[in-house]
Amino acid sequence: MKKNKTWVKSKVLSLICGYCLVCNKQLTSDMGGWIINHKKQRFCHDGKEGSCYDKYCMIKLKQKNIYERNTQNKIR
Repeated sequence: MKKNKTWVKSKVLSLICGYCLVCNKQLTSDMGGWIINHKKQRFCHDGKEGSCYDKYCMIKLKQKNIYERNTQNKIR
């Protein structure tokens, strides 16, 4: 008996969901381990060096501290 040849759909589907804001790494749907903040910005997470989200938060915190120092110096 002869088998009919049919098209077989791939079972693994991987979609590109975006790129990391800090390191510009491609983030896919099957990768997991990435973070989205309230501004819909995406960050990757690798446990060795810490997450890019932590780096982003540290940068923003430093910028805020510098801004506050400058405004306090102008007031005095």
